[in-house]
Amino acid sequence: MASFADSRMTAYQPEGLLGKWNPRLYLTGAAFLWFLLWAGINTGPWNLDLTYIASGWKGLFNGVRAAFPLAMLVVWLMNPMRGRTRRRNLSLPEALWLWYMVVCLISSVNTKVDGPWFSWGYWGLSYLGTFAAVDIYMQGSESFSRAGELNRLSWLFCSAVLLTVVFVARGQLLAKTSMGVSGYGVLNRMPTVAGMVMVRANGISRMAAIPAIVAFVGFWEGRGLRRLLWLAVFVSCFYLVWVMQCRGSTSSLAMAMAVVMILLDGRARRLGWTLIAAAILIYIGGFVPDDTIHHYYRYATRGQQGKRLESMSGRDRIFRVTLDKITEAPFLGYGPQADRQFLEIGNAQNGPLYALLCGGVIGGVGYVSGLLLSWIMLIQALRWRSLLGDSERKTLLIVTGVMAFLTMRNIPENCAALYSVDLLLQLPALVYIGELNRVLKLANETVWARHSTQTEIAEPAAAYTASVRA
Repeated sequence: MASFADSRMTAYQPEGLLGKWNPRLYLTGAAFLWFLLWAGINTGPWNLDLTYIASGWKGLFNGVRAAFPLAMLVVWLMNPMRGRTRRRNLSLPEALWLWYMVVCLISSVNTKVDGPWFSWGYWGLSYLGTFAAVDIYMQGSESFSRAGELNRLSWLFCSAVLLTVVFVARGQLLAKTSMGVSGYGVLNRMPTVAGMVMVRANGISRMAAIPAIVAFVGFWEGRGLRRLLWLAVFVSCFYLVWVMQCRGSTSSLAMAMAVVMILLDGRARRLGWTLIAAAILIYIGGFVPDDTIHHYYRYATRGQQGKRLESMSGRDRIFRVTLDKITEAPFLGYGPQADRQFLEIGNAQNGPLYALLCGGVIGGVGYVSGLLLSWIMLIQALRWRSLLGDSERKTLLIVTGVMAFLTMRNIPENCAALYSVDLLLQLPALVYIGELNRVLKLANETVWARHSTQTEIAEPAAAYTASVRA
């Protein structure tokens, strides 16, 4: 059994299967297209207006950016390499999410909505444009390496957008309140930036959580000076999440860090839980005044208590109204951005409910099932994390943390059920999980084949030896 386990470990770690980082993948046209998708966030179909585009540099800037996700579909259709390179089969979670949006687009054609169809169809086409950009990036060999690099690109671009927003909003990002410094009202203090709506506090906290998760894993898995650098990044990003006072992001980040702590190797896990236990003992021992604890609790909940807090700021009413609308069109739904078609909803504020509202049961089940299947595949992969190389184990831990964060945010937000930053982060995670699952299956099949061959040879030899001795 020991030799069999050793052969399994060897099968999971060869350079050809898992490999190392490939910097060349950052310097490709496909990587540039992925950058353009990130550059096109915080825009919409209202920017694709010729009068607005011709009005000045702001109109031109935002109009061009709004066209980026649609351009991905055009590039994908015209890509000369489509027929020359090896085609990658979508994993089942990816295929289910793609199915979800196709159904949504069909629903939008059959549903009578106010205004031109494009104002709603734009979001479905942009969703498909994200899949097109992923497919372009993943074309060719080294699918697993490309999947890892695509995630690292997403974390990098997310951090770059965060830095840009913080720089632009400097001086207006934070304000003093009765409970302390807060960034929650940044949209009121700075409604627009360069002709576009300023990113809300929950958007800033969501983007800050991603480098926080990356740095959290980097700190525990790193050594020497790198640990200090990762710690500085983590503290800065965690502080930004905290002062935005967005309960969903704060609780989701805490959950993601707890999941990562459970999955760390023995020494890091023991040290981490020791620090947590020490903090609990300090609190129980009364070293921290109750008033201080109560202040931090009120700050994290923005001072809301009782029924207001239990209802998640009125989301329970929104959920009930959304469910009523779902029952009125249970099979195909109302198409992309369906919640914005009903003033009584405005924002569905929940990923599964949003998916069911837009795609009905036929489409919405695809989104929910894809998310559940991706977690099943991820849990299966995590069982063998100790057999991975250092680089891939870190990537897997970060992907797990990002998945935990975005999955938790599905409760108070729509997340990756629509074209958004969440989709640009979670779709690459699904691609990575699917590719890792294929690598592990291939390695498993290879090991079992070798083991079976050895058994087939060993058993006749043993029988022959026994007969000779007899």
